[in-house]
This record gives sequence, C-alpha cells and structure tokens, in this order.
Amino acid sequence: MKISKSMEQKIERFALLVKGIVQGWMEAGKALVEMIDEDPQAFDKIREKYPQLSVGMLVQLEAVGRGVLHEKLLTASGPGPNALRRMPYSSQVKLLEVPVELVVENEQGTDTLLVDVHNLTSRQASQVFAEDHVRSQGEQKAWLVAQRTKAMKGGTPTQAPAWVIRSGRVFFNEAASFSAGELATIITQLTK
Repeated sequence: MKISKSMEQKIERFALLVKGIVQGWMEAGKALVEMIDEDPQAFDKIREKYPQLSVGMLVQLEAVGRGVLHEKLLTASGPGPNALRRMPYSSQVKLLEVPVELVVENEQGTDTLLVDVHNLTSRQASQVFAEDHVRSQGEQKAWLVAQRTKAMKGGTPTQAPAWVIRSGRVFFNEAASFSAGELATIITQLTK
C-alpha cells in the first residue's frame, strides 16, 4: 500500500500524540502513588476537586503507578486483555509483546498455536489464563479434558466448535462469524 508523504506525516504525528498519552498515564500513575503514600485520603481529595475522575480510573492509574498494571492494558478490551489484567506484571509485559501459546485439539491430538492476546475468544482466554497465572501447555490440555468431561456428565456444556478441519477442508457446524484472529487460526490450521 502506497502512503503519500502528507499521510505519512499525519501518521507520525498521530503516533507521537498517542505515545504522549501513554507516557502521561504512566506519569499520572506515579504522581497518584506518591500522593496516596503521602496521604491515604488522596483519592477523596482528588474526587472532591475533580468529580469527573471516576474511582475506577484512579484505581487503574494507581495500579499503573505501582507497576501492577501495564499501561497498554488501560484501554485494551476483549477477553484476552481482560484476563491478562489479572496476571503478574511480568506476564503482562511478555504477552503484550509476544503471542500466547494456545493448545488446540485436532485429528492427531493437539497442536499449539501462537495467538495475539487481543485475538483470544472468551473460551480461549479461560483456557489460557487461570486466576493467577498463564496455564502451561499441559495445564491447557487438562483444562480441555475437564471441559469435555464436564459436558459429558451433564455439567455446563462446552460449546461445540463453530468449525472443524477434516481432510484439508474447513467444515462449519453452524452459522458463524469470526474475528480476524480466529480466521488466522483457521488458516494456520488448514495450511499445516
């Protein structure tokens, strides 16, 4: 795709502005932590002076300032980022930079895909993330078996996959819609 000089300049300006916003969140978080450490009533005092700042926003900025929440997760949404917020900061940093390992079942047993955390579905996020850590491949396989067993015993049924791959072809089990990440997953499995 060819980008004009004018558009390139606008993109660069936009990127600088966004970078400044993120830097501002980090600085605001550190300043908030300093105020809270100095005065435990800082939240109330800030809210009295600036009622438009929600408690939720202040809580998240404090988490950023204390190095508990990665600043990129402040505005990220979806099942993957929502689950990633519960993880240790080191996991947040890693999984915002590199794809997460996702165990998938196939005709031969299982396979592992590398998926951007932003592209995980709700079920995949539940599979990958435990309450306090990222599940290993072995833990994910055990989770898949537990879900299948629960479904067979009449527990909460697991949703049948919207698609399966057999003999190099994709078969859809129902009317379905897919995100770009899910389509990439299908194509990756199909081309193996």
